[in-house]
Amino acid sequence: MDKNIVNLFEKYLNNRCSDEELETVLTFIKAGTFLDEWNHVLTLDAASLLENENDIPIRSEILKLQTHHRLINSMNAHEKSQTRKTFKITGKWIPIAAAASVLIFFGWWFYTTSDSYSDQITYHNDIAPGKSGARLRLSSGKVISLDGSKTGLVVRNQQLSYNDGTELEPAGTAAAEKTYTAWTDNGNMYMLTLSDGTQVWLNAGSQLDFPAKFTGLRRQVRLKGEAFFKVTKNKSMPFIVESKGQRVEVLGTAFNINSYPDEQATKTTLVEGSISISSDDSKFTLKPGQQAVLNPTGSLIVSNADTTLAAAWKNNKFIFENNDIQSVMRMIQRWYNVEVIYTTPPPDVTFGGKISRFENVSAVLRVLERTGGVHFKTEGKKIYVFK
Repeated sequence: MDKNIVNLFEKYLNNRCSDEELETVLTFIKAGTFLDEWNHVLTLDAASLLENENDIPIRSEILKLQTHHRLINSMNAHEKSQTRKTFKITGKWIPIAAAASVLIFFGWWFYTTSDSYSDQITYHNDIAPGKSGARLRLSSGKVISLDGSKTGLVVRNQQLSYNDGTELEPAGTAAAEKTYTAWTDNGNMYMLTLSDGTQVWLNAGSQLDFPAKFTGLRRQVRLKGEAFFKVTKNKSMPFIVESKGQRVEVLGTAFNINSYPDEQATKTTLVEGSISISSDDSKFTLKPGQQAVLNPTGSLIVSNADTTLAAAWKNNKFIFENNDIQSVMRMIQRWYNVEVIYTTPPPDVTFGGKISRFENVSAVLRVLERTGGVHFKTEGKKIYVFK
């Protein structure tokens, strides 16, 4: 992604382009080039709007998004007048047109949901969002349910306690243990502080295997699912995370790994510091703002990425940027602990926008339905998806 082009498009959205820059933007639009940059900027523009909907005149901002959509339509009309033929959006412009339409609907939903539209989509039952909670298995086989009202678990000085200092197990328990397994069910998330001070946030449906105390030449853990790591620096003892098909080695840094079994690719996104990542046939060193994607063939592909998107779940948000319906519903399935059933082939529609993970599921589904491309029905803990 070209950062200079992104900056140019952002200037356009904020009405700060010179005449020459405006001419360049219009040239790009007519040529249908830099589509990734357009998708990125338009989606983040809408996400910023949604995040601050209580602080700005939302109607005028929605009109701005509509202007982007009208721009595309005006290009169609101009082309039609030139050729005197029926004009259709070319294939390469479909993603941008779709993105603009989706963003308009997101803004429109937030404007209308407090009024008459809020009652048009009803659900016979609602589903509460996920919450804090996890379980911990000791090497003896004993399983402890971790208190969801606490902010996290701490392994320190041969003792297990919660972040507020409340003792979980008697002093010396950690000394008698060799390994722990902490896991979250769907509908739960939890924070762990390991014996070296490293902090780990486990997303829903995830598991971390780790030692009671790090010894030897390395600090090694194993992840299934998704977690955000903030690793304590120790140059003499690298921190290693093994996950599906890959190995990440760091000295001290912050990064996110998404390695759910039902996701085709494993994604590792670096927020700060530096990490070395390797698979069976690839090895790279990532810089902040880069993401490594491990595809099903075992190859790693490195590219620039928005770290805000990768760590959104940790900050209790859903942020979608050109996500298809199946990837969105997998997020919903894990966080709300529901079963998702497609009664028709999955709709071919993508989504962009932001909403709190503390909302009931109906609020999220309403946002998605406003695109007009998908509908839902809830029955108990099941969500039916259809066109």
